[in-house]
Amino acid sequence: MKALVTARPEPHRVVDDDGNAEPYRWQLSIDDRVALEAALDVADDVVAVGIGGDPARASVRSALERGANRGVHVAFDPIEEIAGEKYATALARIAARESPDAVFVGETSSFAGSEVASLAAARIDWPCATRATALGAENIDVDGDIEANDDELVVQRKLAIGRQEVVVTALPTVLGVDAGFTDPDRASLDTVIAGRRAEIETRDLEAVVPGETRFSMSIGNATVENVRPNERWGRGRPPRQGTVEERIYRMLGRGSGDTKSAGERIDAPPEEAAHRVVAFLRANELL
Repeated sequence: MKALVTARPEPHRVVDDDGNAEPYRWQLSIDDRVALEAALDVADDVVAVGIGGDPARASVRSALERGANRGVHVAFDPIEEIAGEKYATALARIAARESPDAVFVGETSSFAGSEVASLAAARIDWPCATRATALGAENIDVDGDIEANDDELVVQRKLAIGRQEVVVTALPTVLGVDAGFTDPDRASLDTVIAGRRAEIETRDLEAVVPGETRFSMSIGNATVENVRPNERWGRGRPPRQGTVEERIYRMLGRGSGDTKSAGERIDAPPEEAAHRVVAFLRANELL
């Protein structure tokens, strides 16, 4: 089985014994470490994918040191965090080229939210199972046998606290791996050395997602509208005719001269004012 795993960075800070905090540094996110462990449990070929700048490349390197077989880095210099739908699009493009049996995405990542799994699945029209807590029929304890073909995968997924369900998803598929799937282990020294020596395949953003830029990857999907100012008095452009007092009066929505507006004030006792309002509404066929 071939698996594709996201390698997203998150900031990490270490406090020493004296209480001094070192500057933030980037590392492979905890959620994607868990997703990597899940992929290593069921796949014999694991490809780690990083999207972004140097922190993303370092995360791919960390995934290689933890047992991934190959590393792919979609390189560009992001302005800030990558929008979830843009990350999912780039991930889906890599998945279409690599043709894995499953794409593993760590859930609830602070860098790119848990929507990445479902969005990526929608982009390539694959089934998706999120919040996975166990994979494979042999790892799931249920009453009765679970039937699955060779091109299917049994997934246990979390519904709510204390509630889970077992589903069978067709392959290829996209899996959102719950952070509680397992506790990621340290790799052996041989694995770490091999990961440090491994080559990382670098691909430019334009080659993976034509038309996208470092700006569009950060702002997400955007629309442009033509905005016209409201020409009513009191809003939009200020009036340019009349004295200063008349302009201010009109900007407050009270009209001027013989012109009346909804902002007119009635200086009269409450009962008389009510009668005048009713008369005005009837005269204008509003009541």
